Amino acid sequence: MLRVGFAIGVALLLSWSAAAETSVSAWELPPEGGCASAILPAKADAPAFELRPGDVVGADRVDSLRGYLPPVIWDNRDRFFFAGMRIEVGPCFGDYSAPAAFREATEKFRGHSALKDDGGLADHVAGLPFPPDSIARDDPRAGIMWAWNVESRWQAGGFRGKFRVIDLVHSEPYEGEIWKRELARRAERPDDGYRVPDTGTRLWAAGGRFFEPFSARRLAWLQLRDAASNTDARRGDDLYFYMRTTRKVHDLPSEGIEGVFVPSFSMASQGGALTPGSGAEAKSAPESRRRAFEGLELRPLLYSFRVLRTENVLAPINAMTPAYPADSKRDFGPSGLSWASDRWDLRRSLVLEASPHDGGPRSVLWVDLQTLYPLYFASYDGNGEMLEVGYWVGRFSSAERTIEPVGSAFTSLHMSASWRRESWEISSAPEADEDVHRALSIGNLTKSQ
Repeated sequence: MLRVGFAIGVALLLSWSAAAETSVSAWELPPEGGCASAILPAKADAPAFELRPGDVVGADRVDSLRGYLPPVIWDNRDRFFFAGMRIEVGPCFGDYSAPAAFREATEKFRGHSALKDDGGLADHVAGLPFPPDSIARDDPRAGIMWAWNVESRWQAGGFRGKFRVIDLVHSEPYEGEIWKRELARRAERPDDGYRVPDTGTRLWAAGGRFFEPFSARRLAWLQLRDAASNTDARRGDDLYFYMRTTRKVHDLPSEGIEGVFVPSFSMASQGGALTPGSGAEAKSAPESRRRAFEGLELRPLLYSFRVLRTENVLAPINAMTPAYPADSKRDFGPSGLSWASDRWDLRRSLVLEASPHDGGPRSVLWVDLQTLYPLYFASYDGNGEMLEVGYWVGRFSSAERTIEPVGSAFTSLHMSASWRRESWEISSAPEADEDVHRALSIGNLTKSQ
């Protein structure tokens, strides 16, 4: 049986070019546990490595991982690996699939979602808007269809928990709590029209508050995303911010905000007061937008997408070693960016290229083909020089059958800056509707201040 699984895995790996014409077999997943001991590395010039679940890879064997890492990560291995690292090889192609309700919704609404001429998504209800077997590899719209699938992936009730973001060059850590509530596309709630009742046309909401440092303590924010943003590129999020110095809730510009928002700050010239920044990128000097929870959500309508390939990669999609707040002193190596002392699984990834319509930096995104959780990211300027590279860390919740966002690490090469986010105790369990409605209230920003 293992030999059959191995043969299937190798055949899929080697026949990508042949399958990339019109066949949907390009999207098929390898069999669970099908790594077998002699599976070939993903890159022909990489040293052979017999990948076995349970193997431990330290710095002395890091070369053996080269065939299973994106080149952008390997080329920056000095940042992401270190002398004391200890990667445990996890399951190969483990089953982290969404629950039955999500798969059933995908089938129920097959053909219901409409892709607009400009790349917008209309009439999506629940499940994946474009079932993988309906996407032909040679369809010029395959990239945007997959991008909408990534945005619509199963995320249970959202997530909530404490987090810490550390700018490893310029500032002290920020600690706080964050939450994201999925309001629409709730596959497990058909009796409620697949959404949380009485939440209008909103897709999701997110928010949080800071505990530390003292200068940011009790600052809170709220972000609301409307379904209109799926068909109107000009429709930004509604963004609100509470400052204890003014004791008022302020509107914030949402231009440049694509994912789950966490404020950045600058010191005002008068009195040294903290003022919130939107985190938007400057056109002349692209800035990192993935220093916290950015990148976990997409605005596909703002980009042209292209499928580059599928490939097998090792990634920390189901990490096991606690970080903040469970362990605030975990060792991340000299760079502060290494989650290498953990379990990394072999996964089949989908690699997407995204070119923004406004002419901003081009990016490449690796997502897990089964769960569509983001794995790796790199961005490039107009000359092809890399601007930013990094990865996300997940943990599979068997109860909710979703990947929870427990960490990330990114470095901005052109700015000589790096960030790490830890959120180990985050939970994706759904909440009571009354708690969701309370969180959506703008007035709630001023509570407990």
